[in-house]
Amino acid sequence: MIRRTLFALLALGTTALTPARAATPELLELAGQPVLELARNPLVGPRLRAMTGGRQRIVSDAVRGPGSPLAITGSWIHGMACPTAGCDKARIFLAFDTQTETVVIMLLEKNRPSLFIPPRVAPWPAVLEPAIREFSPELAAVMRFRD
Repeated sequence: MIRRTLFALLALGTTALTPARAATPELLELAGQPVLELARNPLVGPRLRAMTGGRQRIVSDAVRGPGSPLAITGSWIHGMACPTAGCDKARIFLAFDTQTETVVIMLLEKNRPSLFIPPRVAPWPAVLEPAIREFSPELAAVMRFRD
C-alpha cells in the first residue's frame, strides 16, 4: 500500500510534492489596501491563525483597525495597523515575502513586545528594517537584520 502510494506520487512528478508558489501579481495588487486585506489572503490568513495561537483575538482586532496602507519593498508586501480601540492597546506589523511565502509578524501590546515571528533574537530580513523602524524605532534599534 505505501509502496503504491509512493509510486503514484512519483508518477505525478515533483510538482505534487512541492507547495504551490505565491501568486505574486495577486498579492502585489494589494498595495495601498489596509493590512486586513493581506491577513485575509488565502496564502497568509491560515498561517496567521496558526502562528498567533493564544493571541488570535488581539491580532484579529489589530488587523481590522486603521493603519498604514500595504507597501511593497523588494519581494515583501507589508503594513501596520492598530485596533479601533487605539494604538496604545496594541499594534501589529504584518509582512509576507511573495518569493519564499514567509510571514513576519510583530505584535506590541500596550507598547510592549508580545509576539515576534520570527523570534526577536533571530535575524530579520534587512529589507524590512526601514518599515520596522517606522513601526517601533526602539525595537528596531536592538534587532538583528540580515541581507
